[in-house]
Amino acid sequence: MILPRNIIFITLIFALSLSAEWQAHEIPEGVYCDADSDCFLLPDAPLAEPVPALIYLSCTGGKPWDIDSVRAVHDELGWAIATCGKSRNHRTGELNEADILRLQAKLEKTGQVNKNRIYLFGFSGQGAQALGTALRHPKCFDGAVIDCAHTGNISHFDPQASAHQAFYIITKTGDWNREHNEKLHKLFVYSGIRDTLIIGEGEHGIGPATDVLRGCLWFDKVHRK
Repeated sequence: MILPRNIIFITLIFALSLSAEWQAHEIPEGVYCDADSDCFLLPDAPLAEPVPALIYLSCTGGKPWDIDSVRAVHDELGWAIATCGKSRNHRTGELNEADILRLQAKLEKTGQVNKNRIYLFGFSGQGAQALGTALRHPKCFDGAVIDCAHTGNISHFDPQASAHQAFYIITKTGDWNREHNEKLHKLFVYSGIRDTLIIGEGEHGIGPATDVLRGCLWFDKVHRK
């Protein structure tokens, strides 16, 4: 049995460890984080019109430097980027989803983000989270870039409700989730959902940041009006 004083001590150690980890990295220029550990890189105001946004989901919880890893999406395309600090692997999908939706609402409230063009990105388990969350909430998300993800998080798919969505699917020749991705691609084609399937060389592993940039470029071509 863990006594209350031990719980406080463990919580303090965790908080100090997290603080030390963040201090070991410099917060990227232009990035700010809130009390929920969600981090944001927004375009400079004033804007002619709201911009698309990418929410980055990390297997260990989003950090400010994750934004820097895909910063080209902001610098080259003018998008907003955010990371969800609490969504991570080894945590229930329901809890992850609640925090992702809370972050999506925050982006809407900035007035700088086009609420009809918010996308998710995730690798492996968080790619599965991105996929499942996007399909369950097509009114909140216009699609997702999913990298080496499985399909185990899909609990709802309504082709009619998802007709406006688009999915950029990345896998590898030696990825243990490759079959999941190929079947998902076939399902989307059959259902009339716009998608593209990229099969690269190698084993299961996160790809270069340029993969995410290419996915967002593809979304711009598909959804820009």
